[in-house]
Amino acid sequence: MFVYKKIVLLISLVVLFFSFLTIVPAQNNNTAEMSITLKIPAIALIDFVVDGSQMITYSYSYSGPNQVEQIIIPTTGDKTWLNYSSIVKSGLTNYITAHISSGSLPADVSLNVLIGADVGVGAGLKGTSIGQITLSTFPQNIITNIGSCHTGRGINKGHQLTYIWENPDSYNYSLNYEEGNAIAVTYTFTSTE
Repeated sequence: MFVYKKIVLLISLVVLFFSFLTIVPAQNNNTAEMSITLKIPAIALIDFVVDGSQMITYSYSYSGPNQVEQIIIPTTGDKTWLNYSSIVKSGLTNYITAHISSGSLPADVSLNVLIGADVGVGAGLKGTSIGQITLSTFPQNIITNIGSCHTGRGINKGHQLTYIWENPDSYNYSLNYEEGNAIAVTYTFTSTE
């Protein structure tokens, strides 16, 4: 969030500077030209927003704020929204992967995640959802072809994540999760570069 505010501040200052240049009248019909090049570095920011009281934690990687971790418990359902902002170099795109990073599923239990399509808030070339995947310890693409964009921030913005636990009818969640056991799923923003 801090990096996002810095980017907004930087862009605001550049716009203010350009506005000032257009307001100042030329004296004695003399003109001066000044070449200005604006370069914005490639960035990728990812965030979760949870509607309700689901357990969620964040864990950022050392290489920057391009990785976030969510703790999933059996009652986690469809109240998580994945928001992101992305600036890419020309000709490149970003993608998001997901994998189980800690915890283990009991035998015969699997955890699926359904990644909804972007809801249409924000601007730019937002990514394409893969649909539903079965989570494993290996990273899998969940959103691809992300260009320079932002999904907006908050509930009902970005992509809705729906977690689906598949288990035998005889599986007893209270026995296996009464001590607070949970699965951590890590989402990583990566460039095609």
